[in-house]
Amino acid sequence: MKTATRILVLCILILAGNFANAQCKAKQIVKESKPSIAPYQYDSYTLNDIIFDPAKSQVIEVEFTAFAGQHYKLVFGTSSFSEDVQLAIYDKNQRAKKRNKLFESENSADKHWTFEPKKAGTYYIDYEIPKSVSGQKNTGCVVMLIGYKE
Repeated sequence: MKTATRILVLCILILAGNFANAQCKAKQIVKESKPSIAPYQYDSYTLNDIIFDPAKSQVIEVEFTAFAGQHYKLVFGTSSFSEDVQLAIYDKNQRAKKRNKLFESENSADKHWTFEPKKAGTYYIDYEIPKSVSGQKNTGCVVMLIGYKE
């Protein structure tokens, strides 16, 4: 009986994980966003899962390092969700007393943004995630494509 219960719990967890990831079609977002990388060469992408909480808004910060001798283009695309995620890029992290905002996303229906770092260094990308508009926890994702040229 214990084995059957364990198998049932494992199946439920696998299905729940698959359902949560169903909201994020990363490969489709990459396919749709890749043309925006040109004339840069596509390198890779990163995926950030987002949870829209009905109780609070939040900010997720990720880092991107641009190396000397390379030129980069970052293209951001999102899964379809009704919340209005904002994107801001800074020269320092959230804990820094003084930091400069280098880029801010515009409200656009397609939720697709492009940023080209001007110099080598570490960039801090803040995803500003609002409360859930439905009053329930919802999931989504933001995909960052990285292009470069030497």
